[in-house]
Amino acid sequence: MANILIQPVQIWSNGQILTANNIDAYSIYDNLETESKFYYQVQKDLQLLTAGNVSIFGDDYILWQSNGFDTQWALTYICMKLNLTPIIPTKTKK
Repeated sequence: MANILIQPVQIWSNGQILTANNIDAYSIYDNLETESKFYYQVQKDLQLLTAGNVSIFGDDYILWQSNGFDTQWALTYICMKLNLTPIIPTKTKK
């Protein structure tokens, strides 16, 4: 899927407190009707600090579907579930 910057957050990892600054996630399962499961990694400069799975299902899956299965929407959803704040790049006007 993709990698997105997040507001720095402190994470305990291997006996140290490290500051995570990005998250990487990709779909590991999608039945294309009602549910998708994502594997995520919270990282510090691409160094893995913690990992796990988040599912989108029910009304949230329908909402994601209505947004064209947008990658940024899914990453924002995953961040919300993990209590992380994504840094969404703003589009510049030409």
